Amino acid sequence: MKNKRLFFLVLLLIVAVLLISCSKNNEYTPRSMKREGIEPYKLSKKEKYLLRSFGMEGNSQIISFKAPKEAISMDINVYRLRDGQNWEIIGGTGISIGKDRQPIDQLIGNLTMELRENYAIDFNVNVGGSSSFKTEEIILDTEIMMSMKKFLQDYQMIELDKEIPVALMVYTGDTSMRVFSLQDYFEPSKFEGMDLVQVVTLTFRAE
Repeated sequence: MKNKRLFFLVLLLIVAVLLISCSKNNEYTPRSMKREGIEPYKLSKKEKYLLRSFGMEGNSQIISFKAPKEAISMDINVYRLRDGQNWEIIGGTGISIGKDRQPIDQLIGNLTMELRENYAIDFNVNVGGSSSFKTEEIILDTEIMMSMKKFLQDYQMIELDKEIPVALMVYTGDTSMRVFSLQDYFEPSKFEGMDLVQVVTLTFRAE
């Protein structure tokens, strides 16, 4: 457990160094975002090697976002599928720059996620300052035989008040599993028979 915590702290340190190196005239400008939207943070070969060396590749992701000028808040929600059809919020947080937009004029930043062995998820949000939160451990009665983890892979536009799924984790005690997509979040019945399904979404709002 201590080693995992160390790995996550190292990842956050990497992110912090990257963001500092990308700043100009003391303004926070993520290197990977030149247009409004969200996309995976573009890691260099050296950065990817560091993640691989710490065993974090495949279990973590950094997402960059640049919200529309109208957006002043962002919700990060973590869901667990219940009864094969209903999403239950099991964690999350809200970030807001306020209507006066001080000291930040626009929602621009990065979101870091790390999946833990106990099905908890660690998060770090950097929007002109750093904050973190995590979901609680999940105890399952079934031995998990297969799992699928899918993260946001491509640039996506932001529509205000519309949830954007950015991470999907599916676990089953069976020895076979179909392939799922992030958009299956909107059709939860597709996960019928799975023992644990988790989704992370982002929502940007003008209030």
